[in-house]
Amino acid sequence: MKIRKVVIIINTTKSHAKQTGAALKAVLDRERVAQQWIETLPPQRNLYQRLADLRDLKADLVIACGGDGTLLQTAHRFRGSGIPILGINIGYLGFITSIPGNRVRQEMRRVLNKEFVISHRTALNLEILGRKRPVTGWALNDALIVRGDNPRLINISARVGDRPFTNYRCDGLIVATPTGSTAYSLAAGGPIISPECSVLTITPICPQSLTNRSVVVNSTEQVEMSLDATSGPGIVQVDGMTIARATPESVIRVQISGDSVPIAFLPEINYYDTLSEKLKWRGDGLSKPKYGYA
Repeated sequence: MKIRKVVIIINTTKSHAKQTGAALKAVLDRERVAQQWIETLPPQRNLYQRLADLRDLKADLVIACGGDGTLLQTAHRFRGSGIPILGINIGYLGFITSIPGNRVRQEMRRVLNKEFVISHRTALNLEILGRKRPVTGWALNDALIVRGDNPRLINISARVGDRPFTNYRCDGLIVATPTGSTAYSLAAGGPIISPECSVLTITPICPQSLTNRSVVVNSTEQVEMSLDATSGPGIVQVDGMTIARATPESVIRVQISGDSVPIAFLPEINYYDTLSEKLKWRGDGLSKPKYGYA
């Protein structure tokens, strides 16, 4: 059965958004597909709280037209709906998008015939205790605590399950899903994890101790983070969005969510090919000499 209705979340700030949107609309109109177009919200204070829940919208497919950030916003707004999300990349890297913006006309007919596969991606639930009211959050990429505008390093105690893990003096601590392993965690020195793995990574940001390294744990484990009594305040974020400030009284608990994210990919998309392309691993990795001699 073909796709009959789609919701499109589009980032109109991207340089090719207008052309890509027009091409996409032309295909959808020609195939008589019902459409609902929604613009992404710009980066702003309290963005997480401003992301309106769109789970009640009825659709066969959600299309995120932008980059990975657009797809993240889309995943937040449709979490738990079970509706597949397809990414059209008019952004920079596009690790979790499937179709380049300049291939919309060629590929969308296949998508509308449901010629795609679904990758169910692990997500995270976060809870902050020690406040008058517990604060909750959800993430596809990562949940973390950072020092924010605090001029000093923060001191973080971490637990894995019911076991004490270690103490960090650092700029922050990231708990990332396999999908998020190519985001902030990778920039902080964490490993790249295949989305097929059932694990989480715990990665410190600029730790004072050189022996503090990224650690991979089973996804069934709960990770608990707290600032010790000597630490300054921190900021808790999910997928780059601030949800609350943390004090030494705060306890941040992170565990996998029951709401996995169904991301649609064209069947020929291969995760390892995507890594090689996006991280420019093709070739020998050496620059060519400018002149005729080395």
